[in-house]
Amino acid sequence: MRYALLAAAALLTACGQSEPPPPLPETTVQAVAAPWFICDAINAPVLLVFERDENTAHVAQYDKPNGALIQRTDYQIGESDGAAGSIYTPLSQNNVEAGHVRQINSGMLETPGAAYTEVYSSVRLGERELSCRWLPRTRLMGFTGRRTIVVSEDGDGDLLYHSYDFSAAANAQPIDIAENGRTTTFSLEVRDGTEQTDANGARYQFQADAETQIAVVAGRDGRGRVDVTRHGPNPAQSEDLIAYVEGSGPE
Repeated sequence: MRYALLAAAALLTACGQSEPPPPLPETTVQAVAAPWFICDAINAPVLLVFERDENTAHVAQYDKPNGALIQRTDYQIGESDGAAGSIYTPLSQNNVEAGHVRQINSGMLETPGAAYTEVYSSVRLGERELSCRWLPRTRLMGFTGRRTIVVSEDGDGDLLYHSYDFSAAANAQPIDIAENGRTTTFSLEVRDGTEQTDANGARYQFQADAETQIAVVAGRDGRGRVDVTRHGPNPAQSEDLIAYVEGSGPE
């Protein structure tokens, strides 16, 4: 999701050209704001991206298995209310209740320090109740047009890569994992990743097999991508992250 403008100087010939044309002006890439949160439903083939603008929630709904954007809806955000370790934030339209967002207080978790991201456990919109994917120690969770990607840590701090293909979403079943995690069976797991950070952002690198590397890139400008390389440095496959959230990391 990075854009670059490449300009090549015109070749000089013997036709009297004394200098190349002036370079094209540089373009400025606008930063992309991180979403409020992403609800990757584990009980339905749908994914919701919530953006918050003061008291308005902009919700984009993406379909599985094709990753298509199928609907955008706005809701008014009401006053949050805490109850039994959860925080409920009501959503309304035209002053009529339309649903709510449920967030679990990290202090209620088996390991409170594992909540690198906020624990948004479920969303109700109308009559539909969606359970959201959440993994402990999530460093990054995002999605492309084909799959959900999660980079997280295990209890020893080793980096893990999990992907959840949209093509398998219709048959996915919710499962509970350690430390209050809620997810589905992964399509691919790779362990023992490495992390590199610089002025441009973060890069998580994983060796999927002897010939295949997977890199998850999160830029400072809010753009990201997943690159797969085989037999050389050039990506054999690259997928832009449509949206992603990043965890706070260990303290």
